[in-house]
Amino acid sequence: MFYKIVRAIVFVILNILFRIKVHYKDNTRINEGEPLVLCANHSSWFDPFVVAITFKDEISYIAKKELFENSFLKFLLTKIKVFPVDREGNSLSALKNSLRILKDNNTLGIFPEGTRVKGFSESSVKGGIGMLVIRSKATVLPVYIDSKYRLFGRIDIYYGEKYDYNHLDKSTLDSKQYTDISIDIMKRIYNLKSSFKDDNHGNH
Repeated sequence: MFYKIVRAIVFVILNILFRIKVHYKDNTRINEGEPLVLCANHSSWFDPFVVAITFKDEISYIAKKELFENSFLKFLLTKIKVFPVDREGNSLSALKNSLRILKDNNTLGIFPEGTRVKGFSESSVKGGIGMLVIRSKATVLPVYIDSKYRLFGRIDIYYGEKYDYNHLDKSTLDSKQYTDISIDIMKRIYNLKSSFKDDNHGNH
């Protein structure tokens, strides 16, 4: 209930500040009872909120542990299903939380680049997301957010088609191959805008 209340408030605020247009096909904006990893590019701290108000189901996000050092922010983040990850040290607890969420057929939201970037770079992609997707046998939903986030400016958000890597044998994969999977995910994300060029699906 708390998640829905916060989502509704953020929905109103963001739609006042920006003009949001959602591009999608079929049922890509809902979880159809599957372990789903929603992966998006990351250029602004607004990104998680834009995704949360345009995706129709609840999303559990991973966020850097530093955000949880403030007691009020920790309370708020925990209530809206955000959990911490140590980007510099041991992220085992974050991996366990992620696998638990996916085992329950819920949606996990991740920004594979790990921090805000202005464009795609293979060097900024880590192998962790590839390993997580393979270990959980999750479906991947690529999302691309296109905006300069100027006040009253436009935000275009593109929801791609779901896919998975379940044809791969995890027992044969090494760290480089996990990184290659992560890079493939990011390439799919950054190619979304061009794939919707002649498609008028979706308005929000």
